[in-house]
Amino acid sequence: MLKQLLDIKGVEAVAHFREESGEPWQVHGDLSEAEANRLTRLAHDFKRMTQGHADQLALFVNQPGWTPANGWIVHGGQRTVCGVASMVALVDSAEANLTEVMKGLAREAFFL
Repeated sequence: MLKQLLDIKGVEAVAHFREESGEPWQVHGDLSEAEANRLTRLAHDFKRMTQGHADQLALFVNQPGWTPANGWIVHGGQRTVCGVASMVALVDSAEANLTEVMKGLAREAFFL
Protein backbone atom coordinates (compact mmCIF):
# COMPACT_ATOMS: atom_id res chain seq x y z
CA MET A 1 0.00 0.00 0.00
CA LEU A 2 1.33 3.41 -1.01
CA LYS A 3 0.82 4.91 2.44
CA GLN A 4 3.26 2.36 3.93
CA LEU A 5 6.10 4.11 2.11
CA LEU A 6 5.77 6.89 4.71
CA ASP A 7 7.29 4.38 7.17
CA ILE A 8 10.63 4.58 5.33
CA LYS A 9 12.94 6.92 7.21
CA GLY A 10 13.04 10.37 5.61
CA VAL A 11 9.95 9.98 3.41
CA GLU A 12 7.76 13.05 3.86
CA ALA A 13 5.07 12.44 1.24
CA VAL A 14 4.11 9.94 -1.45
CA ALA A 15 1.70 10.19 -4.32
CA HIS A 16 0.23 8.21 -7.19
CA PHE A 17 -0.74 10.29 -10.21
CA ARG A 18 -2.78 9.78 -13.38
CA GLU A 19 -0.56 8.78 -16.30
CA GLU A 20 -2.39 10.88 -18.86
CA SER A 21 -2.58 14.18 -16.98
CA GLY A 22 -0.31 14.14 -13.94
CA GLU A 23 -3.24 14.88 -11.64
CA PRO A 24 -2.97 13.37 -8.15
CA TRP A 25 -4.83 10.11 -7.62
CA GLN A 26 -3.66 9.30 -4.09
CA VAL A 27 -1.55 11.53 -1.85
CA HIS A 28 -0.23 10.67 1.61
CA GLY A 29 1.84 12.93 3.82
CA ASP A 30 1.72 16.51 4.93
CA LEU A 31 1.08 18.35 1.64
CA SER A 32 -1.53 20.94 0.80
CA GLU A 33 -3.68 20.33 -2.26
CA ALA A 34 -1.61 22.88 -4.22
CA GLU A 35 1.67 21.22 -3.16
CA ALA A 36 0.33 17.80 -4.10
CA ASN A 37 -0.66 19.10 -7.53
CA ARG A 38 2.80 20.64 -8.07
CA LEU A 39 4.55 17.45 -6.93
CA THR A 40 2.57 15.14 -9.20
CA ARG A 41 2.79 17.45 -12.22
CA LEU A 42 6.56 17.70 -11.71
CA ALA A 43 6.72 13.90 -11.46
CA HIS A 44 4.61 13.47 -14.58
CA ASP A 45 6.83 15.85 -16.56
CA PHE A 46 10.06 14.23 -15.31
CA LYS A 47 8.72 10.77 -16.12
CA ARG A 48 7.97 11.77 -19.70
CA MET A 49 11.25 13.64 -20.11
CA THR A 50 13.30 10.77 -18.66
CA GLN A 51 11.60 8.27 -20.95
CA GLY A 52 12.33 10.46 -23.97
CA HIS A 53 15.99 10.72 -23.00
CA ALA A 54 16.21 6.96 -22.43
CA ASP A 55 14.67 6.33 -25.86
CA GLN A 56 17.21 8.65 -27.52
CA LEU A 57 20.10 7.08 -25.64
CA ALA A 58 18.99 3.61 -26.71
CA LEU A 59 19.01 4.75 -30.35
CA PHE A 60 22.46 6.36 -30.10
CA VAL A 61 24.29 3.56 -28.30
CA ASN A 62 22.46 0.74 -30.09
CA GLN A 63 22.38 -1.37 -26.91
CA PRO A 64 19.39 -3.00 -25.24
CA GLY A 65 18.37 -2.32 -21.66
CA TRP A 66 17.97 1.45 -21.62
CA THR A 67 14.22 1.47 -22.07
CA PRO A 68 11.86 1.68 -20.46
CA ALA A 69 13.39 4.00 -17.89
CA ASN A 70 12.97 2.50 -14.42
CA GLY A 71 12.80 5.77 -12.53
CA TRP A 72 14.42 9.10 -11.81
CA ILE A 73 15.76 11.16 -8.89
CA VAL A 74 16.11 14.93 -8.52
CA HIS A 75 18.36 15.70 -5.57
CA GLY A 76 18.32 19.08 -3.85
CA GLY A 77 20.08 20.49 -0.83
CA GLN A 78 17.34 19.64 1.65
CA ARG A 79 14.85 17.51 -0.26
CA THR A 80 14.91 14.90 -2.98
CA VAL A 81 12.10 13.80 -5.28
CA CYS A 82 12.10 10.18 -6.48
CA GLY A 83 9.81 8.74 -9.14
CA VAL A 84 9.01 5.29 -10.49
CA ALA A 85 6.21 4.81 -13.03
CA SER A 86 3.27 6.89 -11.76
CA MET A 87 4.52 6.97 -8.16
CA VAL A 88 6.51 9.79 -6.55
CA ALA A 89 8.07 10.37 -3.13
CA LEU A 90 9.28 13.57 -1.51
CA VAL A 91 12.08 12.81 0.95
CA ASP A 92 14.45 14.54 3.34
CA SER A 93 17.84 14.44 1.59
CA ALA A 94 19.79 14.08 4.84
CA GLU A 95 17.75 11.19 6.25
CA ALA A 96 16.48 9.05 3.39
CA ASN A 97 18.15 6.01 1.91
CA LEU A 98 17.36 6.63 -1.76
CA THR A 99 17.90 3.00 -2.73
CA GLU A 100 15.30 1.94 -0.18
CA VAL A 101 12.89 4.63 -1.38
CA MET A 102 13.30 3.64 -5.05
CA LYS A 103 12.81 -0.06 -4.21
CA GLY A 104 9.67 0.80 -2.26
CA LEU A 105 8.27 2.85 -5.12
CA ALA A 106 9.07 0.03 -7.58
CA ARG A 107 7.35 -2.54 -5.35
CA GLU A 108 4.28 -0.35 -5.22
CA ALA A 109 4.32 0.52 -8.92
CA PHE A 110 5.06 -2.92 -10.29
CA PHE A 111 3.73 -5.13 -7.46
CA LEU A 112 7.18 -6.72 -6.96
